[in-house]
Amino acid sequence: MNLEWLFSKAWYGNCPWTKVFLPLMPLVKKVVYNKRAAFLANPSLSYTAPVPVVVVGNISVGGTGKSPMVVALCELLRNNGFRPGIVSRGHGVKLTSPVLIDEQSMACEVGDEPAMLARRTQCPTVVYPRRAIAIQHLLSTTSVDVIICDDGMQHYALNRDIEIAMVDAQRGIGNGCLLPVGPLREPEERLDSVDYVVSIAKQMTKPLIALASSGEERSVLTANLSSAHLVSLDGSQKLAFSDAFSSTSQWHVMAGIGNPERFMQTLKGLGLEEPDSVAWFADHHAYQEGDIPLEGGVIMTEKDAVKCQDLPLTNPNIWYLPVSLVLPDALTVSLINKLQHIKEEKQS
Repeated sequence: MNLEWLFSKAWYGNCPWTKVFLPLMPLVKKVVYNKRAAFLANPSLSYTAPVPVVVVGNISVGGTGKSPMVVALCELLRNNGFRPGIVSRGHGVKLTSPVLIDEQSMACEVGDEPAMLARRTQCPTVVYPRRAIAIQHLLSTTSVDVIICDDGMQHYALNRDIEIAMVDAQRGIGNGCLLPVGPLREPEERLDSVDYVVSIAKQMTKPLIALASSGEERSVLTANLSSAHLVSLDGSQKLAFSDAFSSTSQWHVMAGIGNPERFMQTLKGLGLEEPDSVAWFADHHAYQEGDIPLEGGVIMTEKDAVKCQDLPLTNPNIWYLPVSLVLPDALTVSLINKLQHIKEEKQS
């Protein structure tokens, strides 16, 4: 049990102890509104890239599926003649200048999510907290013609052409309150200004509130996760689910992500009945050798794997689950049309 888990239980469950922070709400709300208002009042003060910029983010903390969406977008764009590149903050790493990830880049140096995205998509990826500088470095060192910003909906120093907000289908927006009383970085009305709201795997269990400008509930698109097999930690082997999840198999399941319960639900949906043990770590956990079981089968997420690949592990039975996001046609057709139009405008 850690502090992140305690807050998540309060925000998304029935343990409302975070209400002790209610006196802070007016101040937090003022800061959040003023930040966005300043951006809207004078967007010329923010950096505008010469190529289309797509921001994939959310209004709540915790895992909502941003990484699978970035991977899916890279594949979609390449299949439609674009040359996508990725910029990412690099959570938990300290950088004095932008870094273009290469084959020698380690997750501990550039961040777990950027390392995973670069390896999975094979798209040029630059890491740096200041996204404008990251984009400039990416454009000066590669031939990309569209930028996907991993997270950054609240990074208003960067102008964006398209925003995709990810919302967890089961947890929704929790108690609907701003941090720290609730999980929201911005009020729910912020979703009314984005281009697409997407939930993963299933329809929203409870609808979003009616939004002020339209007077109607915000349309939420559904994208499904798919996976074909487990992959060994070194990437050299694939294991079919029918073989992995036989009645005689025992597994240790572990994850250091924002929403580990969804990972477990995915595994059970693929045939895992009951793991031998479960270990949840904080999001972006820096794995040590002692965190990994010395023997027995181990299953982790792809984001965890990029960090564990750098450890001197002796257990040969460690696997990760690569997942792919199947985008709905309503999103793909609309997005490609928008991007082509934006690209033409920027080039004219």
